[in-house]
Amino acid sequence: MASDLNNNPIIPGFAPDPSICLIGNTYFLVNSSFHLFPGLPIYASPDLISWTHIGNAINRRSQLSLCKATTWVAPWEEGTTMVATGGLYAPTIRHHNGVSYIICTNVIHTSNKFGDERSDQFIIHTTDILSGKWSDPIPFHFTPGIDPSLLFDDDKVYVQVCKVGPKFQIFNFEIDITTGKMLTEPALVWNGWAGNFTEGPHVYKKDNWYYLLCAEGGTFQHHMLSIARAKSVWGPYESYAGNPLYSADGTDQYVQNTGHGDFFQDKSGQWWVVMLGVRMDEGRSIMGRESFLAAVNWPTNEWPSINTVAARRELPNSPEQPRTDPFNISFTTSAAWVYLRDPVLGDYDIQDSQITMRARPAGLDSAEGIVTFVGQRQRRLVGTASVSLHRPEPSPAGHDGLTQAGLAFYKDEHRFLSIAYDFQASEAVYKGLNPAKFYNSKKVQHIKLQDTIQFQIRYMERSLGFFIFDSAGDWQCMEEVDTQMMTDFDFTGPVIGIFAVGNGGEARFADFEVDT
Repeated sequence: MASDLNNNPIIPGFAPDPSICLIGNTYFLVNSSFHLFPGLPIYASPDLISWTHIGNAINRRSQLSLCKATTWVAPWEEGTTMVATGGLYAPTIRHHNGVSYIICTNVIHTSNKFGDERSDQFIIHTTDILSGKWSDPIPFHFTPGIDPSLLFDDDKVYVQVCKVGPKFQIFNFEIDITTGKMLTEPALVWNGWAGNFTEGPHVYKKDNWYYLLCAEGGTFQHHMLSIARAKSVWGPYESYAGNPLYSADGTDQYVQNTGHGDFFQDKSGQWWVVMLGVRMDEGRSIMGRESFLAAVNWPTNEWPSINTVAARRELPNSPEQPRTDPFNISFTTSAAWVYLRDPVLGDYDIQDSQITMRARPAGLDSAEGIVTFVGQRQRRLVGTASVSLHRPEPSPAGHDGLTQAGLAFYKDEHRFLSIAYDFQASEAVYKGLNPAKFYNSKKVQHIKLQDTIQFQIRYMERSLGFFIFDSAGDWQCMEEVDTQMMTDFDFTGPVIGIFAVGNGGEARFADFEVDT
């Protein structure tokens, strides 16, 4: 069975807000995905040790739109800056009577003004989770709210959800799971223990008690898990005298910002919890929020306790490159590819590591335009991403064709680091942007255009290096960046990918690799 230490984080990289359930003999875990399409990545494991990214629950453009999953950069506590991205927040996965369900929120930024948003709640389902065939979203109305969860209790289904606003409070209501119709009025059931950003609710029925697990303190340094219980799903809920149930706040542990957990039992009945956390190295958490596992001791009629969440700095395998694939699913290898918001999928032809893409005018800094970008989540702290770009075909007269193409470390439209070739200026260009750190850098170097142009990003826990292979046959480092420059109070994690800018020109890439 899984060890608390040797395999953490169980889902490395951009993998926040984990929720998990056991279906048959397999564990299935889902994460938030915010502005990425396909969304809601699903990972499967037979043993809680080896995980495979089997697919994504939001995998058809027709299911929903992410065009308003933009990012706000706004003042935060004590002179800091928070970077808040819209899109798909905090899904919960559950299984009942042969059907798998995911309940989630699509946070839509209705304007560029901080706080001007709406939350669309929905449920999707499938009778065969390994097929990748999920339903269209079934909407239900609860606003403003995030982090919905499901409880199947005898013949009734309840939703717990966080109502956001000046106060974050937990509400409960009964729902028709097939139609999304709310069968009761939402009722306030808990204000939380700390009463500060009480969110991420899950209810578990155990020993004739209803246990309500929540995240509190915000998802950053003060993040925690708190718990309460009641004899009725409607409360009143009694807070645990030992709260917070778990927090790394104020400790020197490597894994920080821990919270937003989900309890589950393994095949032998042992209790566990999955939760988000970050690997923090002297103020650097370059991988963002990841998924961690810890054992839980939960005696009959008593409160649970959680083992310390520990982690290794590097892992023996990643969910994109499993040591074994016990599921033998044809679409597993394509599950890792992600685009930004609402892509035009016809612009891309991906054949293993060979990618051809049609360039559009919007650059990486665009929040409204369709950006030509495809990549994969960074999974390793130490590694190299690389790609070769073929010389483009000449543009027809009167067309811009391909103006720039390259390799990028991307978090959102405000924060990215890229290395590219500018075909109009015949220059290699490094570009770095992060207004949260007052960082805006551009460096250029004249390099003669070859038949192929090779780019590399070399990354470690504390540094990111951006390289181009020049005409003399040497790797030239155009910039080295401290990873602290890309560590923020944010929601998303790093995606490494290729991009192209132009007006219909074709960018042809070869040998794209991440985490080598």
